[in-house]
Amino acid sequence: MTCPGSVALSEGIVEPPSSYADEGTAAHFVASTCLSNGTNAAVCIGMTVHLMVDTEGTHFETFLLPLTGTMLNQFEVDDDMARYVQVYLDYVRDLVKSTNGELFVEVSVPLTHITGEEDARGTSDAVIIAGGEIIVVDLKYGRGNEVSAEANEQLMMYASGAMQEFALAGDFKHVRCAISQPRITSAPSEWGCTVEELFAFETEAFHRAQDAIDISAGTCSLEKNLHPSDDACRWCKAKATCPALSQYVQDEMGADFETLLTSPAPKVEGISIHVLATKMACLDLIEDWCKAIRSKVETELLAGNDVPGWKLVQGRKGARAWTNKEEAEAVLKAMRLKKDEMYDFSLISPTTAEKVPAITPKRWAALQTIIKQAEGKPSVAPITDKRPAISLTPVADDFSALPPA
Repeated sequence: MTCPGSVALSEGIVEPPSSYADEGTAAHFVASTCLSNGTNAAVCIGMTVHLMVDTEGTHFETFLLPLTGTMLNQFEVDDDMARYVQVYLDYVRDLVKSTNGELFVEVSVPLTHITGEEDARGTSDAVIIAGGEIIVVDLKYGRGNEVSAEANEQLMMYASGAMQEFALAGDFKHVRCAISQPRITSAPSEWGCTVEELFAFETEAFHRAQDAIDISAGTCSLEKNLHPSDDACRWCKAKATCPALSQYVQDEMGADFETLLTSPAPKVEGISIHVLATKMACLDLIEDWCKAIRSKVETELLAGNDVPGWKLVQGRKGARAWTNKEEAEAVLKAMRLKKDEMYDFSLISPTTAEKVPAITPKRWAALQTIIKQAEGKPSVAPITDKRPAISLTPVADDFSALPPA
């Protein structure tokens, strides 16, 4: 939507497996299973989600290992995963109850009318049909960036596809998009629009998709359709090789790089506050670019390809550990060591204590009176951040001018 050229630039780039993405897939499977079966997430505690791929390359998840297929990863459902998934389950079920709607889980919705591609489809985690309103709900299990439902293009595409899929179910007048991100906040993000506004979005998205198709076909300029930005580049696979992003970094920070090369201690006292704010807005994107370059070089070297001026070296060794704790314990006992010499004893933390089954809510309330927690340190955030601003008095205002000597 924001950078049509990124589609062509990302073609052929295979992203490495991510344990975070796999964990999210496992959590989604638990959530969809519980919604479909009408159960709570607690019943899955101790069960293992197997992430599989069959002989035809189709990915799927299962609690019971099948006779065929290759296992890519596995995750045991622990108390934390069950607790977070339950937040999503409760929210979806409350929505169904409050709207007297009908719930559909893991709905494959058509997107051909938007992308122009044959058989293009997407999967919405949950769709609720409530009279003249259609609701799409998305579970995001990550704990990195909070995602807003407001004018969220992904959810609007799901809503558009859901309207196509359930066209015969009713005369829809209103659309609601919702995101539950329980590992960041227990409060969901919701946003609504009219069907007419959704139709306008469909038209805009269709034109952007056609631009991307034309660029991939070589009938439209790639360079003129690369538009670096935080939103466009955050999850783009082509960050490390994008010429527009490289040029952006050079244009925004080139003068500062020159200063760093020629001055051992560059100063910023003389920089205008407006220039400082502009450069601050560029930092996240530039840092993402730096990480992408580092990752790309590492990938090339690990693949055995030469990168002039760089090499792979052995990193710092991991922490030492006993190969067999029981054997080590027996040897240390044979040395007649005292218990306080052999064992490290420490009190469990409040975080660990909260998870102990024997500590009931009443006992936990008693413990909270003797728990301390340091306040978070002030950090810089964009003005759009939902957290309230900290009001601080400029240091200069705490002093008065001395009379002339």
